[in-house]
Amino acid sequence: MVHAFRHRGAAEALAAALPAGGVAVTADLRAPDAGVRLYGALGPLGAEVDGLVHAAASFHRGGLCELAAGEWDEIHALNLRAFALLAERMLAARGSRGGDLVAIGDAAGLELWPSYLAHSVAKAGLLALVRTLAKGMAPAFRVNAVVPGPVLPPDGTTAEQAATYARRTLLQRIGRPEDVAEAVAYLLGARFVTGAVLPVTGGSELWRGQPRI
Repeated sequence: MVHAFRHRGAAEALAAALPAGGVAVTADLRAPDAGVRLYGALGPLGAEVDGLVHAAASFHRGGLCELAAGEWDEIHALNLRAFALLAERMLAARGSRGGDLVAIGDAAGLELWPSYLAHSVAKAGLLALVRTLAKGMAPAFRVNAVVPGPVLPPDGTTAEQAATYARRTLLQRIGRPEDVAEAVAYLLGARFVTGAVLPVTGGSELWRGQPRI
């Protein structure tokens, strides 16, 4: 099952391309009743969802004096609260049968970027939420996170900027969507892993511009 908000057509195309077939559903995850609406759209199939990957997010730039109260609320609703609401619905639908949840975080939640203040705080909160849910939903459910680094540079990134991002990783390249997907697949199948935060950064957090010894 593939969720979308604005890009329903792309979700339907992806669902149709899945080997076993798929279903596309639409919901605005910023809404307080997002989890209820999404599971309502799934109908009886909701009880069969044994794995959930939360990748919906915004990437809103703004420092302390640049963010309105409404922007804080919207950023936190999508990047942080939505995962909790979906986890609550999955728990209600699955109960003791359990399942697997994976949240897609962001290096901003580890590195903390002042120019993306609300985004960084929301993503840091998401990682704390993952670890807390892992404790609270165990042993039936496993809850983990993948934290991408320089993967899919934003629109407008120049070739020179992209090359700089690549140089600032230990692996000397920018990540691919496949790199993130492989990490998600690992966590969905790793039966003895929960509460983990898995960086998919190419080692960028270890790069400091110093020669290796």
